[in-house]
Amino acid sequence: MRFRPGVLFVHLLLLLGGLVMAFPFYWMLATSLKSPQEALQAKPVWVPERMKPANWLKAAQLGDSPLWGGLAPGRSVELVFPGREGHPPRALVPRTPGAFFDPRADGTRVEVVYREGAWRVRLTNATEEAFRFLPLVVLWPKEVPLAAPLPPDAIRSQGEYWRLEWVNAVPGALGYVLHNYLEAWHAAPWGRYFFNSFFTALTQVAVGLFLGALAAFALARIPFPGKEAVFVLILATMMVPGEVLLIPNYVLLARLGWLDTYYALIVPWLASVFGIFLLRQFYLSLPQDLFDAARIDGAGYLTQLFRIALPLSLPGLVSYGIFTFLGAYNALLWPLIVTQSPEMRTVQLGLQAFVSEAGSDYGALMAASTFVILPVILGYFFAQRQFIQGIARSGLK
Repeated sequence: MRFRPGVLFVHLLLLLGGLVMAFPFYWMLATSLKSPQEALQAKPVWVPERMKPANWLKAAQLGDSPLWGGLAPGRSVELVFPGREGHPPRALVPRTPGAFFDPRADGTRVEVVYREGAWRVRLTNATEEAFRFLPLVVLWPKEVPLAAPLPPDAIRSQGEYWRLEWVNAVPGALGYVLHNYLEAWHAAPWGRYFFNSFFTALTQVAVGLFLGALAAFALARIPFPGKEAVFVLILATMMVPGEVLLIPNYVLLARLGWLDTYYALIVPWLASVFGIFLLRQFYLSLPQDLFDAARIDGAGYLTQLFRIALPLSLPGLVSYGIFTFLGAYNALLWPLIVTQSPEMRTVQLGLQAFVSEAGSDYGALMAASTFVILPVILGYFFAQRQFIQGIARSGLK
């Protein structure tokens, strides 16, 4: 085979473009596995400690379960810090800020002893409830070399000590790696948020496909006076920015009493000019002979639509469904305006739970962002063939 430098150059450009496009996704995944200190430090951390398999084995030895950790009532866990005997370290379970009583801090017995060439921090659950996680702070003397049983999530200087902090001292292997994901899931009612997002998005897709298919077929295959003018008028509405319609739509919904309901999230976006245009282009690409033969056999316009046009326009329907679903699923501004109660929030509004005036929890935020976009990525992989065909056949660029 003859070597062609041009083809190699094109392949290298495609590879470089793929790496550039994949970098934000890797950074999001890596940040979702970072400790709070790794996520906030100025120097980028490309491989977080929680991504290293050596630490997974260490975490599997801490906690009742090798996978998920935890500490049952009456159970103990021991963290071993190899080092010479001398000035003893100090250990404590930190109290939740603002809490009058913290079962973990008040119900955990902490013992620090030196035995067999190592300092041993023993944590005992003296309560009657199981701990899913157990934070720990160890003050380690600076003059003593440090060999921690598990890399700390934060290291700070505190006088003569290094302040070592673990968000969970009994993680287990999966609990260690997926700590941010577990905390993000428990930080908000994501089950309700996902239901709201999927319900509104799928309803918009189903009703929007029905309305768009009818309107597009009328503009493509049914002759009537002023058809072209109607089509141009419909297309002209695409030039109106969506932000301009926010206040009129809000006022209308407020007068109807639909605020903070599914009606407000769904009804204003059921009709799509883009969907009408996309499906019209598909109908126009179909052979006219099919419709002429159907009319000769006595088929009406609805029969032609449901028996001929729709089955042959499946790629266009899938493409329109994907665009509509993505628009509804990723909507942030409109749900933020028309909903007030937590029960009506969508997944995009749920991400705000990790942003506050005191700062952002970037690890949990990226973890939540990961499982929010996961359904979209999986849906695209399942429908990518029809999606590509739909774009190619519609004439869009």
